[in-house]
Amino acid sequence: MYDYIVIGAGVMGSSTAYALAKEGKKVLLLEQFPIPHTRGSSHGASRITRTAYPEEFNGSIMAVANSMWKDLEKEAETTLFKHTGLLCTTSTLHKELVDTQKTLQRYNTGPVPIIDSAEISKRYPLMSYPKEEKACFDSSAGILYADKCVMAFQRMFQKRGGEVIDMCKVQHVTPGDVVTVHTDRGSFQAKGLVITCGAWSSEILSDLGISLPLQVMAIQVCYWKARNGVDHSRLPLFISLDEISDIYGMPTSEYDGLMKICLHYGVLCAGPDMRDNTDSKAEAKNLKMLTEFVASTFPYLVPEPAIKERCMYTVTPDNQFIVDHHPIHRNIVFGAGFSGRLVY
Repeated sequence: MYDYIVIGAGVMGSSTAYALAKEGKKVLLLEQFPIPHTRGSSHGASRITRTAYPEEFNGSIMAVANSMWKDLEKEAETTLFKHTGLLCTTSTLHKELVDTQKTLQRYNTGPVPIIDSAEISKRYPLMSYPKEEKACFDSSAGILYADKCVMAFQRMFQKRGGEVIDMCKVQHVTPGDVVTVHTDRGSFQAKGLVITCGAWSSEILSDLGISLPLQVMAIQVCYWKARNGVDHSRLPLFISLDEISDIYGMPTSEYDGLMKICLHYGVLCAGPDMRDNTDSKAEAKNLKMLTEFVASTFPYLVPEPAIKERCMYTVTPDNQFIVDHHPIHRNIVFGAGFSGRLVY
C-alpha cells in the first residue's frame, strides 16, 4: 500500500508527487496518457512566471516558488528558468495596475514606478503603445521551460523512489481510511489521495460528490515572425491587464526568430476530449483581435501568425485556482483551475 496516490502527471501532479517523495512518503503517480503528451495544459517549451499579480496572495506564493525553482534546478542539474523581466501594461484598469505595483513592491526589492507610454517606447523601441497606456515592471519574472520542468519533477520523484504509471485511466475512486483507486490497469490503495488532473478533474470529483465550477477552453497559441529579421529576442515578457485585450507574449524559445503572443482566453468546449470541436467563428473573432493588437503594438512583426498551435485552459468563474480537502474524506485533496495563474 502507498502513503499517497497522485492522479494526473502534469506540472501540478508531478510537483506534488515530488514534494511528497521528498518527505519520505511512498507515492504512486498515475497518468491516463503516455508520458510525455500534448493533451493537457502542461506541455510546451515556455511559460511565464511572475510576481506581478494584483492579488497579494498570489505574490506571496511566488515569493516562495521562485526559490523552489532554483532548488529544483540545482537538484536536477538542468536549467529550467530564464530571467527576462516582465512589462505589465494597461490603458483602462489602472486600479489593477496599482494593486500589481503594491504586490511587486512588497515582494521584490526596491521601488516599482508606474511608467507612461513614452517611457515604454524609450526603453523598448520595438513596442508601440497608445499615449494613455501605463505600465510597471516585474524584475523577478522570466520564462520557465515547461516540458523540462515537468520532466525534472518526474525524474527527481523517481530518483527518490517514486513510482509512475502512465497510460492508466482512473475509472472509480472508493473513499475511506484507505482510498482505493480503480483503473483500467488494476486497483491501487493508499492512505491518502491527491487529484490534480486538470480538465478531467470534474469526472473524478463528481464521482465523489463534489461539483466544481470548472470551464474548459481551447486556446490558440500563436507565433509571429519578425519583419526583415528584426531581432525581438531582447524584449521582456509582457502582459496586458485590459479586459478587452487580455494578451501576453514573450520572445520564444520554441521557434527561432518568432514571438509568442496569445490571448489569455479561448473558446469554451464541451470537455477536455472535445477541445478540437470548437466554435470556428468565435476562434476567428479572437484571432482578429489578436492580429489587430500585434499590428498596432509590434510594428516590426508580420501581423499574421506564422505558426498556430493548440493548448487547453481549465478555469474557474473568478479565474482563481481551487485547492481543498474533500468535506467528509479529509485524506482526499484536490487542486484545479490553475490555468493562467502562477504560470501562463
